[in-house]
Amino acid sequence: MIKLKYKSNDKRFHLYFPYSEMYVKIAKSIPKAIYHPEDKSWSYPNEVSSIKRVLLDFSEYDIRYLANEIPKQCGILEDFFRSARERNFSFFTTKTYYSHLYRLLLFTEKLPMNIVSKDIENYLDFQVKEKSLRSASIRSARQAFIFYFREVRKQMKNLKFPKMKADAKLPEVLSAEETRAIFNALPNLKHKILLLISYSAGLRVGEVIHLQLKDIDLERNMIRITQGKGKKDRYTILANSLILELKEYLQVREYNLLLKYSFNEVKNITWLFPGAGKRPLHIRTAESIFNQAAAKAKITKKVTFHSLRHAFATHLLELGTDLRMIQTLLGHSSVRTTQIYTKVARSRLENIKSPLDQMTKPKT
Repeated sequence: MIKLKYKSNDKRFHLYFPYSEMYVKIAKSIPKAIYHPEDKSWSYPNEVSSIKRVLLDFSEYDIRYLANEIPKQCGILEDFFRSARERNFSFFTTKTYYSHLYRLLLFTEKLPMNIVSKDIENYLDFQVKEKSLRSASIRSARQAFIFYFREVRKQMKNLKFPKMKADAKLPEVLSAEETRAIFNALPNLKHKILLLISYSAGLRVGEVIHLQLKDIDLERNMIRITQGKGKKDRYTILANSLILELKEYLQVREYNLLLKYSFNEVKNITWLFPGAGKRPLHIRTAESIFNQAAAKAKITKKVTFHSLRHAFATHLLELGTDLRMIQTLLGHSSVRTTQIYTKVARSRLENIKSPLDQMTKPKT
């Protein structure tokens, strides 16, 4: 086996292989090569040009390496990023697919061109058996591999997977009282408005942190979601009861920004919830705000920021809102996705009487 490994003692990449005149000839031909008789290795400087040359020249001989040692500038997955851009993939989809591909490279220690379907099968088996990866994550990994190896590289033209049954798990739903307790646990107005808007409009965490001032229509009580999941725009509702607090927040927001930036700079900061360095609030910060509020409100259910979206849909259904309208507000492509809330809506279950109640009912 041919192996490329970085050594910190001399800060060079060392190439190991069983003796072969052909391998030696290739190793010698690469610029700045040094032979080390003590461990029978060839080494090269930690430079992008050298590393790329080694990987390229030995690629047809199934060279092994550690992906986390190779500089990103070597562009091992550059064809993936180029194809993702050409297809106008969202940032989230690109990031998710890249994560799956990168972990596959770490697992196999192979270049993409040397990976075969058996490698993918072994990797997925490992993720299920050893890492207990959820079926949703496995399906996502499968989609990434089909896209890259079948569509982009065209090296596995018949790559496909058996249908996987989805996990039949219902979301934990916050009651109206629990939701209110979370809001009341937040003394910071910015944090409170962040969660209130997320719940009242059924927004994903990535959608709420990327809201801009122009997305809030106070006259029509509407919120515009630009390029939500699936790169789709949509409108959702803005609660009447939130208008006064939102206007107060907008004043506080401008005042706080003026403490840090000039008036002209503030005009160019359009995020509804600004974060550090004129960027939107970081997604981890938003999630931390929710987690701290839930803990302070003594919520014992296993909930996340996304639970506010679940609560929005479930509470609307309990109020009698049409399922198709909820689908539109949530931005679901299929009503089947929205139908899960019919299984957790309390009002749908409250009107059903157990046969035991009928059996034990006193006779008149």
